[in-house]
Amino acid sequence: MIATFPRRPLLVLVMAAAIWGSLTLFQNFRASLPKPEAIENLRDDAQAEYSIAITLTFDAQGDAFSPTALRVSLDGVRVFESDTTVQAGVAVLISPVAGVKVGVNELLIEVGSGTDSTEALQQHVAHAIRVQVMADAVVIAERTLWSEPGNTIIGLVVIDVPENSAAKAAAAEDEGHQH
Repeated sequence: MIATFPRRPLLVLVMAAAIWGSLTLFQNFRASLPKPEAIENLRDDAQAEYSIAITLTFDAQGDAFSPTALRVSLDGVRVFESDTTVQAGVAVLISPVAGVKVGVNELLIEVGSGTDSTEALQQHVAHAIRVQVMADAVVIAERTLWSEPGNTIIGLVVIDVPENSAAKAAAAEDEGHQH
């Protein structure tokens, strides 16, 4: 009777039981591991007074899809927004800029072209903006962002703010003094 018993279905059942058992053991093992604690990235505020100067090569204005002419965000937080036309060649100064932290900061610059894309394509005119980031009136980062003819300019400016020098200077002054 055992010789006539089909071996393949029995082998399939044994393999299925082995796979199910190993998956169950793996899931139980993962559940027994300690849960990792979420660590929040706390960064110190930068001590300098930061400002941003943006100069355009064209008149920025909103269009039918977005009324925004100029928007600046720092690490996802809106710092400046204008729905009115921003004139070409006139620097827009955003000062002071709050929220700059020690370490890497990202500025997202969005500028509306306000032109009909077919009109700009026929003229073959590319647009540019100059972005300057200043700490205590000293330029620490400068970047020019370009667009294809008729497109809006959306660009990222990354600033790496060093550790606060004021805290280091105070600690250095205290070293070596014996009162």
